[in-house]
Amino acid sequence: MNFIKVETYKYDKKIHYSWESELIEETEEYIVLKSEPPRTLNHFTRNKTFVYDNASIEYISKIEGFTINIDIYDDGRIEYYCNICEIPKKEDNIIKIIDLDIDMIIDSDGKHYFVDEYEFELNKTKYNYPLELIHNIERQKFKLNDLYTERIFPFDGFLIKHIENVRVDLK
Repeated sequence: MNFIKVETYKYDKKIHYSWESELIEETEEYIVLKSEPPRTLNHFTRNKTFVYDNASIEYISKIEGFTINIDIYDDGRIEYYCNICEIPKKEDNIIKIIDLDIDMIIDSDGKHYFVDEYEFELNKTKYNYPLELIHNIERQKFKLNDLYTERIFPFDGFLIKHIENVRVDLK
C-alpha cells in the first residue's frame, strides 16, 4: 500500500489539519485516496485529534482549486464535503493544500449548499487576500455548483465507482 499524507494549511501557511490515506489512483489531473476506519484527523487549529468510524474517499484535483471528501457510512449514506482551495501541490508522499474557507456540502439526500462564507469574509481581511484570489474563490464556488448540478466530472458517476469499491473492500 502506498500511503499519502495530506496537510491542509490556512493562507498564512500555518498548518490547519492533516491525515494519512491510501493512494488508489493518480493521473496528471487528479489524485484519489481512500481511508478505512478508524481514520484519524489531526486538527491543529482546534488542537484536537478526531477519530472517525466511517470510510472516506478523497478526490484531489491537480488542475482546479477544490478537493472532494466523501464520507461513506455503514448504513449506506454518503455525504460530500467539497473544499475550495488553492491548487494542491504534491511533493513525494505529501499533498499540501491551502484552504480558502468556503466549502460545499452535499448531504445524504443530495441537497447541496455552501458553508463557511462568514469565515471567508473574516479571513479575506485577516489574511489580506489579493483581489485575484477572491475572484478565483468565487469562480471555484460557481464551478463546483455547476459540476454537481450538471453531473459533470467528477460528479458524473466517477466518484460512485470509487465509493462502491470501498464498500466492497469493507465487507
